[in-house]
Order: sequence, then C-alpha cells, then structure tokens
Amino acid sequence: MSAIVVPRVRAMLILHPLSSGRTKPCVMLCNEDSDNDVEVVVKWRAGLDLKETGLICELLSALLADDLDLPVPKPFIVQVEDGFHLSVTRPDIAAIAEKSVGSNFGSQRVSPGVGTWPKDKAIPVLLRPLAAEIFAFDVLTQNADRRRDNPNLLWSGDDVYLCDHEQAFSFLAGVIGWQAPWTGQGLDFCRNHVFFQQLKGLPHNWDRLSGALDALTDDRLNEYLSAVPNEWRNNNNAANRIIDYLREARENRTNLFAVISHLLR
Repeated sequence: MSAIVVPRVRAMLILHPLSSGRTKPCVMLCNEDSDNDVEVVVKWRAGLDLKETGLICELLSALLADDLDLPVPKPFIVQVEDGFHLSVTRPDIAAIAEKSVGSNFGSQRVSPGVGTWPKDKAIPVLLRPLAAEIFAFDVLTQNADRRRDNPNLLWSGDDVYLCDHEQAFSFLAGVIGWQAPWTGQGLDFCRNHVFFQQLKGLPHNWDRLSGALDALTDDRLNEYLSAVPNEWRNNNNAANRIIDYLREARENRTNLFAVISHLLR
C-alpha cells in the first residue's frame, strides 16, 4: 500500500449544486497547491447533521473503501475561506458556505455521464461480486443509508462508485444496546439495502475482501488518523473510536463474514 495522501484544495467557484441532497452538496472548482484545477463534489461542514463527525465518517469510509479495493471517488480536504459565501448567488447555499469556513470534505467528480443507481435496477451478472462486496462493506461500516429508495451509488455501464458515508459507523450515535455486526445483532437495517433482495439466496465468496481487511495493519490505521484534519478532531473522538472499531473488525473478520453469509442465505 502506498502512503495515504489526501490532497488539500481551495474552493474557488461553485459550478452547480447537485440536484438532490438535503446537505446541499455542490460541484465546485477547486485549486491545488500545484495550481491545477479539479472538480470536486463538496460536502459542507454546516450541511451535515453530525458536523465534524459526519466529515470524519466520510473521509475514513473513503480511505477504507480504497484500501479494500472498492470503487470510491478520490477524497479531498476542501478549504473554504472566509468571505467565500459572498460570491455565492443562491441564498440557501451562501448561508451554508458562510458557516462552513475551514476544512470540508470533498470527493473528485467522476465522469459527467455517471448518474445515480436507479431504484430496483437489476444487478448485471458481472457486477454481482462487486455488489456483494458493497453489501458487506456496508455491514462492516454499519451504514444504513444505502437503501432501495436512496442507493447512494454512482453508476455508468460497468462502473459503480460508492458515495455518501456521513451516516456510517452508527455506534457513534450512542444507540442504547448497540452490538458489533460480528455478533449477529442489530442488523435489521441490512434488509433494506439496495442490493439485499437480489443477493439473497446466491452463493458468495468473501476471501478477497476478508484478506484485504486482514491486511489493514495498525500502522495503516494510524495513517487514517493522521489524514483527519486536526480541526475536525478538536473535542471530537470519533476518529479514534472508528479506528478502534476497525481493529476489532479485523480481528473478528471470520465471524463478520459468517454473519454476512447468514444474512444472505
């Protein structure tokens, strides 16, 4: 694995808001230190219910998906400078931008031809192994937000990309009686997963994904921590709790994948 480098870019211009999303994400033109411009889908800090915790979930989910060799847009840390909101013409977005000065989460915009996964779309046979691993990833990250009516997947032909992970790692919400997924408890949300009904009853092999999870050393997980901006971690222990959780998941991966197989039996 190569060293983790999350590029930091500066917000320059809103190209257009996305057509959906209560968090009002926007496609923005951003500038890297090398003076290269890049189009980034920006999640506003002030737009997320969980604020910095949501940003941490987004970033660590993206890093984890990449290390597990699952398709995810490249993550960015997007700096919004004081006064940026004055250039924003839409009042609702200007208000969020004004409250989001500092570091925000972004992901590289994929091809303009990519759209969202249609509701109840049949999984192409060649994409079934990937769909199964996406399901397993969402069980691992306790992400209940990739639903039939809200797939949070980008799709074009044979290409699928994971997006929107601010509600992952549900244990951060302090749910009473929460149980880790490898215990087999608290997994009712999985039955509403975008792929659950189509994957149920089919044979699945988790060897590749389990091996990739096993390869996440403590040193690698510490790199995840180092990638989280300090301003997100001030008075917020979400990043440390996620890393501790991922260590436990790695050590309990045999039980985890046995539980996932049982869900899809």
